[in-house]
Amino acid sequence: MTTVKIPGYIKLIRSAGTGAESELEMNILPGEKTPWHYHTLFSETFIVLKGKLKVGKGNDTYHLGEGDTVTINPNEKHFYHNVSKEECIVKAILIPGNKNFENSLLILKGLAKDGLASTAGTPKNFSDLALFVYLNNSKMVGIQKIAEPLFDYIAKLAIKRGRLQELIGKYCKTT
Repeated sequence: MTTVKIPGYIKLIRSAGTGAESELEMNILPGEKTPWHYHTLFSETFIVLKGKLKVGKGNDTYHLGEGDTVTINPNEKHFYHNVSKEECIVKAILIPGNKNFENSLLILKGLAKDGLASTAGTPKNFSDLALFVYLNNSKMVGIQKIAEPLFDYIAKLAIKRGRLQELIGKYCKTT
């Protein structure tokens, strides 16, 4: 049996630019994951529409299936990981909405479609990774926390050099 990789997709349902919240639908491919992190600016709710998703929240781990929901509050450490062999479709809702977060996911999924991200969903280019972390208000936890100043510096340098505008122009077009 041949495994066909499903391309990453993201659909912006409601933007922070037009309302109080951001609402996005996206797929999380098999093996795609985030490290432990937290956000300071918004809560994040995941609703599983299809498939299965492992979510760490605080000291707990949840194995979510279709119809299951979990909300991550501001400053609450969390991760997600598609440990199954099937794609997972989730709706993500941010309150309050955050345009930078929306752009970060549009850029991430665009990079993945273009082969510029690993199978885990991480941008291959370090400055693109730094921009992603910067835009989506991800704060690192544990030993990774010592890398935050470097990520911040690289992101600001990439912004100054025009890389963010290039990525927004390519991947954040509204239709």
